[in-house]
Amino acid sequence: MIKALLIGGLLSMGVGTALGQTTSGNLKSETFKQHLRAQYLNNDTAQAIINLYSRRQAGGASWIFSSALVAARVATASNSTTVNNAYVVQDNSSNGAAAALVLVPFAAYGLGKMLHYSNGNLEKTLTTYAAGHPLARSTRRKLKRRFFTQPIIQYKSVDYKPAK
Repeated sequence: MIKALLIGGLLSMGVGTALGQTTSGNLKSETFKQHLRAQYLNNDTAQAIINLYSRRQAGGASWIFSSALVAARVATASNSTTVNNAYVVQDNSSNGAAAALVLVPFAAYGLGKMLHYSNGNLEKTLTTYAAGHPLARSTRRKLKRRFFTQPIIQYKSVDYKPAK
């Protein structure tokens, strides 16, 4: 019971800090990608590479997030419930730590995707492509038609005043 409350408290603190963040669009990764999109506005291959890296970064984050949710659920789950005369008794002797260790490879896969498709690697790829070097075979192979068909919208900043 105490273990479940501690894990629930830690998760709620994480959610609270995430909700406290501003969504004004001034995040470093958003402005970085907007800058790259503006820089390579007329280059459809560069835009497709940016789309590819954005999708893969989001995919890595979803692997990590879903692994954390499943690990929290497994850690707080109980094995059995028995009813004795009007009292409900839960057996919390499940080995949640062993089950959570099974999820570590999934979180590691997501972390690997986020590191491989980081903004730094995106910038290196676009810089070498702009310098006239051909794209790596692995990058060319991953560029599908859907990355080229997404509309390219030029970013324009808008001044606004927050509501009180």
